[in-house]
Amino acid sequence: MSERINRLIMGFSLIVFLLLEWNYGVYAIIFIMIFEGATNWRIPRLVSQLRYATDGIDRDENEHCVFSYEAERLMRFVAASIIGLGFIFFDELLWFLPWFVGLNLLLAGTIGFCPMVMLFRNLGFK
Repeated sequence: MSERINRLIMGFSLIVFLLLEWNYGVYAIIFIMIFEGATNWRIPRLVSQLRYATDGIDRDENEHCVFSYEAERLMRFVAASIIGLGFIFFDELLWFLPWFVGLNLLLAGTIGFCPMVMLFRNLGFK
């Protein structure tokens, strides 16, 4: 499983959970994204380790980084906090934020280009 497929699955499931108004599913996605961002035990990396006995990291592309924190991890924290902000704290005022994140994750999984990850990599994250 690649990061692209993971974004596609997370975005699609978030959209479905929001459409069906299944709050526990949205809470589960927030928890999974925070857990993956905090521990760096990402689902695609774990699947890659189980299938191919590799960690799935290309070591050569991370040599020019300013910060030692990965852009994927930071993206998961930011996405989880935006979803939580719009779904848990300000659900009447910022109801569109979880939908925006879900559609962007779905789009990033579909086309293979995540603008937030590219922004964080340009800022100097791994």
